[in-house]
Amino acid sequence: MDSPNLKAWLKSHLPGLRGALRYKSLLLRGRHIDAYLTDAAAPSLNLGCGLNVLPDWMNTDLFPELSSIIALDATRPFPFPDASFTFVFSEHMIEHVPFADARRMLAEIRRVMQPGGVVRIATPDLARVVALYEDTPETIAYRHWSRALHSRPGPGGDRCHVINSLFYGHGHRFLYDNETLSALLVEAGFHSPVRHVPGESLRPELRNIEHHGKVIGEANNRMETLVIEAIA
Repeated sequence: MDSPNLKAWLKSHLPGLRGALRYKSLLLRGRHIDAYLTDAAAPSLNLGCGLNVLPDWMNTDLFPELSSIIALDATRPFPFPDASFTFVFSEHMIEHVPFADARRMLAEIRRVMQPGGVVRIATPDLARVVALYEDTPETIAYRHWSRALHSRPGPGGDRCHVINSLFYGHGHRFLYDNETLSALLVEAGFHSPVRHVPGESLRPELRNIEHHGKVIGEANNRMETLVIEAIA
């Protein structure tokens, strides 16, 4: 059973398991955090990991779906000391929280990062969403794929349905463009924000850590995803 199907099966057949895993994780969280920060050579935090469990990272999620994932609500103060992490990564999560919570989350990320550390944020790109209204081979292919998979049946063209699904579907609360997300990172205390292609980075530790392309296809992921790195 692949990851997306496993996730759907867990949610539909074992609704109590997510709560039980969260409760157990919260009970043991302090011990796991202390052990990880003591032993890790380059402590790295994966926020909202889902099932993308990265080796040698502290993988966290609001509702852990594996016992190795730490329960963490990214909209609340983090249970970590200042300057704990060298790297922080969040993929397709920030768009699921309200804008005000996202600002607080980025400030918390900055607080727990070591000076010179790097944050990497991946999220749907508002500029690419708007560009879906234009006809290119890439946008046409993406629209056909997205509407067939995500949109409710109904009359009208793919443009309207697909763009609305990205704004209002999937639990999305706020979509970012490069300018706005970069400005938020600078506001939080980061500097030198740089855009990257999914999977690419100047730092080996941050290459090929995205999982979204494995779920929706690498071409679709490149089409829709904005990736920004910034330095603490």
